[in-house]
Amino acid sequence: MKCQSGYTLIELLVTLSTLSILLLIPAIMLPNLSNSSHEADLVAQQLKEEIQLAQHVAMSTGRETFVRLDNNAKEFIIRFSIFEVYSITPYQHPDMLVETINLEPSAIAFLPNGHPKRSGSFLLRIGKHRYQYTVYLGKGMVSYKKI
Repeated sequence: MKCQSGYTLIELLVTLSTLSILLLIPAIMLPNLSNSSHEADLVAQQLKEEIQLAQHVAMSTGRETFVRLDNNAKEFIIRFSIFEVYSITPYQHPDMLVETINLEPSAIAFLPNGHPKRSGSFLLRIGKHRYQYTVYLGKGMVSYKKI
């Protein structure tokens, strides 16, 4: 009598199917998380570029330029005075919120030579993602980091 040991073809196929489904579940779920993070990173980069635009406008026009981040109207405003607006850009994300750390976001201003009038930091929240922006005096530099 011949003793047969091992698995049948059907048992192997069921096992491989189960393993492949278990391995695909994280691959399906993770892009949604990274997509949200990637979108938040893009919005954070756009905000930095908008602030730099205000700096370039100040240098190119030779006029003091003010930045206003309005959470109520969900707008980013570059202006020369209260009545003279250069541009209005709506917030790029519905969950975007700007908060003061030690620099009021509506107090950002650039002198005609492009240097910031004040230095300090403020916080950008996009859903669960947070970014800290810092405006440096003298260097005329704006940086941000994800925290």
